[in-house]
Amino acid sequence: MYMAELQGKIPSQFEKMEDILTSNVFSFFKYSSREIFLKGYLNKLGFDISDQEADEAEFKFWPRFEDNTEPDVVIIVGKYYLLIEAKYFSGFGQETETTQDQLQREIKGGRLETRNNSKDFWLIAITADHYYKENKFKTIPSDFRSHFQWTNWQKVALFLEDVLESDKSIKKQERDFALDLYRLLDKKNLRGFKGFWGHYKRSLPRRSSASIYFDAKSAQFRGDFIGFINSLSFDKRIAPLRETFFFSSQQEPIPSLEHEKSEYVEIVYS
Repeated sequence: MYMAELQGKIPSQFEKMEDILTSNVFSFFKYSSREIFLKGYLNKLGFDISDQEADEAEFKFWPRFEDNTEPDVVIIVGKYYLLIEAKYFSGFGQETETTQDQLQREIKGGRLETRNNSKDFWLIAITADHYYKENKFKTIPSDFRSHFQWTNWQKVALFLEDVLESDKSIKKQERDFALDLYRLLDKKNLRGFKGFWGHYKRSLPRRSSASIYFDAKSAQFRGDFIGFINSLSFDKRIAPLRETFFFSSQQEPIPSLEHEKSEYVEIVYS
């Protein structure tokens, strides 16, 4: 599916489906080197797991609870039961006359699933938002807030970028796999922004810092107007005129024409 999306071979409406995005991302974490990718990603989210626990992690895609609620992914790893609800363009299911809203139902279902196995239950919401939007999660009970975490798809892309740029020993096939996923997130405009300082430290040596500044005189293409004085440069300065250049009705007649008389001239064309 990665290559089909990257090459634009699937209908656009399918590209916007969050289930496909969820499958692409978390299938990668399931099938890639878990000691590097799954462990590293969960560590970034604040969950401390070992290499062995990552290797033994159990993935459940769209499990069904007793009330027919279907969270997107459940990862049982180490002491944790991580319920992941992923969104792309759509929002979380709202409360109706007969059912609670989606997040409350998933919290209830997760608690029931973990009551007999002593797992540490967490709800992780992943969206395409660039920042945390409190209004989306206002229905989460106050007694569960300490076990709720929000993240976004952009942080997945940032994590992959960090791993790919690191010195970790990764097999070529897995590196290609991770790069394809990163490119897919980039294609969907889900690439995170590290900030200028992060890019500067990684790509430019300190001694060349002066080269990052814009030189208006030497630049061939500019998008912003910086004023005529700064935009125009001449080898020779334009000398100011010594006499009045513009016509004035108050000036004296031009001497050479003062005594000229108007005459009628007949022009004959042959």
